[in-house]
Amino acid sequence: MKRFLFSIFIFAFLFLFFPSKALASDSIRSFDTEIVAHKDGTLDINENIVYDFGDEKGHGIFRDIPLVAKVGSDLYRVIQINVKSVLRDGVQENYSSNQTDSIISIKIGQANVLIEGERVYTISYSVSNGVGSNFSDHDEIYWNVTGNSWQVPILKASSRLITDFNVIPDKATCFTGSAQSTEKNCDYSQISLIRTQDRLQPYEGLTSVWSFPKNTFPPSTLQKQSPVTKDKGPSTALSLIFFLGVPVLFNLIIAPVLFIWYQKNKRKESLGAPAVNFDIPKDNAGRRITPAEAGSNDIYKVDRNDIVATIFDLAIRKYIKIEQVKKKKTLGIFGEDHDYVISKLKDYSEGTENFEKKLLDKLFENGNKAELSSVQKDFYLTFNQIQEEIFKSLITRGFYVNNPKTRMDLLLVAGITVIFFGGPILGILLIYLSRKLNGRTKLGDEADLKIDGLKLFLKNMKRNYTWQAKNLYIVEQFIPYAIAFGFIKEFMEQLKEIYPDYNPSWYNGNLAFYLAANNLVSSMNSTFTTSAPSSSSGFSGGGFSGGGGGGGGGGRW
Repeated sequence: MKRFLFSIFIFAFLFLFFPSKALASDSIRSFDTEIVAHKDGTLDINENIVYDFGDEKGHGIFRDIPLVAKVGSDLYRVIQINVKSVLRDGVQENYSSNQTDSIISIKIGQANVLIEGERVYTISYSVSNGVGSNFSDHDEIYWNVTGNSWQVPILKASSRLITDFNVIPDKATCFTGSAQSTEKNCDYSQISLIRTQDRLQPYEGLTSVWSFPKNTFPPSTLQKQSPVTKDKGPSTALSLIFFLGVPVLFNLIIAPVLFIWYQKNKRKESLGAPAVNFDIPKDNAGRRITPAEAGSNDIYKVDRNDIVATIFDLAIRKYIKIEQVKKKKTLGIFGEDHDYVISKLKDYSEGTENFEKKLLDKLFENGNKAELSSVQKDFYLTFNQIQEEIFKSLITRGFYVNNPKTRMDLLLVAGITVIFFGGPILGILLIYLSRKLNGRTKLGDEADLKIDGLKLFLKNMKRNYTWQAKNLYIVEQFIPYAIAFGFIKEFMEQLKEIYPDYNPSWYNGNLAFYLAANNLVSSMNSTFTTSAPSSSSGFSGGGFSGGGGGGGGGGRW
């Protein structure tokens, strides 16, 4: 475990400050897995990996697969893996495997041979004790197909399940994204074939889950203690060097260098104080930055305000209409007797961003009208997809180099790990930098400076009443931005002074818009759930990317 935590810190440091050229160009073109389930509960697995070495030659790839999976809060499933064969481009390839109590590592290739371009690797192995047959109502094959530790993108992935005893699963589901993600950017309409619908970014994976009737497979074995690697450990001399040298390295060398580097590279401070901005924010290409993108760029994450702002923005743009309706004697999240209905006004296949389409698809999955209260239960699944699409857009625009949540979480884990290894100064610095080094680029900082200027205007619209009175259409478009930034109450109070009779065409309700606005925003905010309860089963809302057996990752060498 110590070596694992230490490797997290080393990777975080290298990833953030010394990016690998190879990782920028390598990719997995496809990752297709066939799983054959036998009546005795064993699995035969064939992984077909098309690895593109990009601009850099390499010797081959390595594949790491965990042997231990946690089941529930206090049980562990330990699987056994037997590697049968490894092929490269259809021909037997040299490989070596190293196994501990917790992981098996397969290193493929030869040290004296360099290869390049696209190569097809086929890894075949058998698995024992890999079926989840300990649930009261079903048996389950819950398999992390690709793993979540590949350092390169996976353009497409799939998993096919076959049984050799004429039994098919009765249902399936799947998960994509980083570890613990509940995103379902995958297709399982064919119950035995699961495929991704979009590329997987580095450290994202595909996890598949299939359910069978109870007693389809023999009971698997679970244990209460996680196996401990039985190695001899370092010598006394090495231990002394480690425990004396590492604190010095962390606290007296790396920490000062990192602090000086950060002080010299605080870009946004060098841009100066923001000036009041009266314009809708745009990027360098003149393309509008949506309220949700502006809010996310500003605070490095997507939150409920961004979702609510998008609803208002779509309404103002005449894609939808918001209507307040009475609900007889219903006590719910909207108050005693009110709900809100969203109606579709026109086709949104064009003129909307990908994240907006995800939201609209969810709202109108059962028709052209939707009660907001009806989407509360499982909206967290859509929220994860929206969050992913927003940061893809910000990265494409050049505002971020990668997903800030991944980067900031990695730094936080690295800081905690370093403190554990005797580096309190460096650890505290890394924890502090986990809120600062968000991966935003100079272009992103410049956009955020304009956004800060718009926030100054939205906080105090009294500066230009004459201009605002003549430009209602423009001022109306600021409403979603005020929601995204959390200034809607102040904005509405000032807007009421400018336009006391304002009654937007995109809203219809029992109360005047100004009276209903705050309640409407609050109600929507409560509706859009962003997380779900956890469970050890892949079904019943408890599954996630990286769960179940299998997993791990790999890379080039």
